[in-house]
Amino acid sequence: MDTQWLAGGALEPPADAVRTAQVWHPAGKRVRMVAAVRVWAVVAGMCRADDTEIGRVAAEVACGRTEAITGMDGSYWMVVHDSARDRTVVAGDLAESRGLVFARDGLGSVWATDAALLVEQLGRGPDLEMLAARIAVGSGEHWPHRSVWSGLERVPGGHALILDERGARTVDVRPRPDGRTLDSGAEEVGAALWAAVHGYARVAGERVSADLSGGLDSSTVVIAAAEVSRIVAVTCGGPYADAEDERMARKVAACTGAEHHVSAGGSSSLHFARWPEATPASPVLPVASYALDSDYLAPARGVSALHLTGHGADVVMESSTAAWTALVQDGQKRRAKAAVTALARRVNCAPGPLWRAVRQNAQGRPRAMQRAAEAVSLGQPLGERVHAWTWCPVGPAAQWLTPGGRQSVALMLADSGRREGDVHAGEWDDWGALRYNGAAMRDTEALFDEHGVVEVAPFMDNEVVRACLRISAGERRRPDQYKPLLALARPDLSGWLTGRQSKGHFTPMIYAGLRQRREELHQLIDASLLVNGGLIDPTAIHLALDSAIAGIGRPPLPALEAFLITSWWLARILAPQHTTGGVR
Repeated sequence: MDTQWLAGGALEPPADAVRTAQVWHPAGKRVRMVAAVRVWAVVAGMCRADDTEIGRVAAEVACGRTEAITGMDGSYWMVVHDSARDRTVVAGDLAESRGLVFARDGLGSVWATDAALLVEQLGRGPDLEMLAARIAVGSGEHWPHRSVWSGLERVPGGHALILDERGARTVDVRPRPDGRTLDSGAEEVGAALWAAVHGYARVAGERVSADLSGGLDSSTVVIAAAEVSRIVAVTCGGPYADAEDERMARKVAACTGAEHHVSAGGSSSLHFARWPEATPASPVLPVASYALDSDYLAPARGVSALHLTGHGADVVMESSTAAWTALVQDGQKRRAKAAVTALARRVNCAPGPLWRAVRQNAQGRPRAMQRAAEAVSLGQPLGERVHAWTWCPVGPAAQWLTPGGRQSVALMLADSGRREGDVHAGEWDDWGALRYNGAAMRDTEALFDEHGVVEVAPFMDNEVVRACLRISAGERRRPDQYKPLLALARPDLSGWLTGRQSKGHFTPMIYAGLRQRREELHQLIDASLLVNGGLIDPTAIHLALDSAIAGIGRPPLPALEAFLITSWWLARILAPQHTTGGVR
């Protein structure tokens, strides 16, 4: 299927583009325009508002209430133009699954919801330093405005792009915690989640396909969707799957009457067993799990217009242990210390070092980023002895950088500390994780097009994100409970589901896949543009891969997987006559 996109500014539109007002887009897509005397709005995507509400929101945005642009239900892009002021405001959804990039060109500012449009027209290439930094320190969220393409600026989730006589700039439109507790905020969360799931299920039709991993999130989505539609549920099975996950998935399917398919699994569905035909818009984890996804999603192909998932629930329904640092920042030291002590007992470690790490984090992000920059520059791990949340983990993957690579990443980290300044730990981590999940959904679209499904994530719809993140990180995290907000939000869910305290993982499949494709992956390392560009030391990566295959030590598996995926992606996008993601 064709990718949906919007674009505007001083760019040459693709040959098959049509124009609605001043916005270019493909023909035949879900694009609505609402116009008044001097203000018009264009909305695309899954927006559940009617034209009256769209017009009202557009008027609010034009009057200066920019945050209203993400205030409607669903996941969508919106463009508002005020002709009297010659001012345009553009935004995607809060989670950034509807992404947006822009650039300043000789003819003026240009923007697009698909980076490939601007990459092609402006002749931009990949930002190798950014890609290396994401591998070395585990996240690109330290640079929320920097894309993986040189010269293309990203509009982070929860921000809007304003274009007027001053040029192009971004503004923060995120909802903020407002003092509500788990108890006082739970009802709104539950109502918002059910509205989002039901909305997607109704669009899908009489039958809707859905992931059913056996965890709380996908199980909840299936239970909600089953109230309005018949479900075709798909589950990863086989010798490498988690037995408890499969048991729980079968129980949920039986309770909802879902048509349930459990994949056979096996060696042909291991990670890295097969590369995709299509190329995603950025290096994303489903590249590695392509064979696995192809296997378990096969029964969902063509079932319905949409495929429901539980993606993003880990972020909005709970928070990471950044919550403890956030509590200290908020002056709640006693509560933070009690939570740290309870966590230490649960994982059988001494609370003292953990508490000292939390207090050090509470000294602020700029100081932490400077320490991280120094550690990267010296090629030394930072904070590895204490398994606590930190602003910027510097682990073994940072030692894969060459001296030149270390210098580049260290400068980027120090600059991030100065540019972003002091921020609240809970909000910073919540939004970084949310954007990571949203971007993964967005950039994986081409791969799931090959699998024959269009994935949607109700947990990341605007109304659900707003309801959840108005409850602070410190409030959403409990040391002795797993996702406590979900049970409060939906007390009608069975206790055998909400009482579950864990979820399986794919680590055995990753290790087995690395062993199975060892020779090819070593060749990929040698050919990597990150290696040939002088940023990553190939000897260090070869050693990490061999250690993972042999089960020696604790190699940084996520970073190794990210390096391999990124190297494959770079080779694909730079291949002759290649285009990313199927823009047209």
